Amino acid sequence: MQRSRLTWYLLAALLALVPVVARVMTWKLSWSQAVDPTTAQAGEELFKHEWKPGDPLAASGDGLGPVFNASSCVACHKQGGPGGSGGLESNVTTFTVRAERVIRQKDAHGWDGIRERVVHDGRVIRQGVVHAHSTRHQETLRQVHPDLPEIARPSLVQLVPLPGLRLEILNFPDGIHISERNTPALFGAKLIDDLPDRVLLAREKMQRLRWGLASHKSEDRPLGRASRLADGRVGKFGWKGQTASLADFVQAACANELGLGNPGHAQPAPLIEPGYRPPGLDLTQQQCDQLTAFVASLPRPVERPPTGVGAGDIAEGRRLFHTIGCADCHTPDLGPVEGIYSDLLLHRMGQELQQKGGGGSYNDRAEVPAPDVDPDVEPDKGPSPSEWRTPPLWGVADSAPYLHDGRAGTLEEAIHLHGGQGRRSAGYFTGLGSARQTQLIAFLKSLRAP
Repeated sequence: MQRSRLTWYLLAALLALVPVVARVMTWKLSWSQAVDPTTAQAGEELFKHEWKPGDPLAASGDGLGPVFNASSCVACHKQGGPGGSGGLESNVTTFTVRAERVIRQKDAHGWDGIRERVVHDGRVIRQGVVHAHSTRHQETLRQVHPDLPEIARPSLVQLVPLPGLRLEILNFPDGIHISERNTPALFGAKLIDDLPDRVLLAREKMQRLRWGLASHKSEDRPLGRASRLADGRVGKFGWKGQTASLADFVQAACANELGLGNPGHAQPAPLIEPGYRPPGLDLTQQQCDQLTAFVASLPRPVERPPTGVGAGDIAEGRRLFHTIGCADCHTPDLGPVEGIYSDLLLHRMGQELQQKGGGGSYNDRAEVPAPDVDPDVEPDKGPSPSEWRTPPLWGVADSAPYLHDGRAGTLEEAIHLHGGQGRRSAGYFTGLGSARQTQLIAFLKSLRAP
């Protein structure tokens, strides 16, 4: 009797919510402002500009640095053309230091001979980027913690056990997490930027309805959630969905990657010299707007069959992509944006991609465990270590390596490394057999940079 009553309650909830969600998903989006060609051209020059210390384009600041990862935007965003993704050589090293507390343990004889052990309790007390280059004092892992080696730019094999390579994993003290982030492609970014928050929130609700109002913490259902930021906006950019707008994304990247302080984001001080202050800002608001306009002008990726692959194989690969559940998260269309192959939501991807507790944050967004509350009731306080925003697959054929740190060199490896909510689809892919796997990969390889 109780089970029957619960079923009726769920049915009533579905009937009440479906019309609302349907209306939200079909709301007409407001027309976005067109990109001014002159502004975008000026932004392209800045995007390709090779910055230097004391650069004349940074009139009131110190120019490049003092700590930085590259000397131009295009140095990292280059695959498939300016604005594309980057290889492993462009990876960014991030760190998180979590607070520690002492736990006192009884032994078998009671409290005699009390033993103590130090563990981290999850609270982030310091996080940031270990920059590869500097004009003043070189940053190294040792400046994050004295027990770490004096390495400025660790290789991925020192952080992640990669298949087929000799194990070289560094030992990290308790509460210290080091990670890397791969450079994402920026093609079609304006279409994502123009998406209203309500589109992502509606997608979140639709997934919850589909899976019987299950919790987003489930790891056996592809059920994502929107990244709610502290200011109430929804994050749409970044591997953790930590940034709400394209303008914020551009300004944070200029500061963190090039050391160019700007009105939206201060440049980082060297780890060894936290008191360093630049004479002024390196970029004006106008220059930031120009850079943002150039990125917004980048065309969307296209679908183009690989050489020697027939249309029939592409079509069958697309069908298999849906059949095995890839499209549950990599949804082909999001609101009015067609062919994006992402829901832009956070999904739990299991310990396989957790990487020693999360491994650092980018753009000052803490990667701490999500609160045990319904996301509709209370704002989120940050993604958990195993949560990642579903990366758009448009242009994926020209954006290797894959996953947040580039640990997957091929699309096949990327699929096999899916855990958590992606594990079931990865298993189905393994069971397809080589011929049908080839068709599915052929479909993904038809998603090209513009």
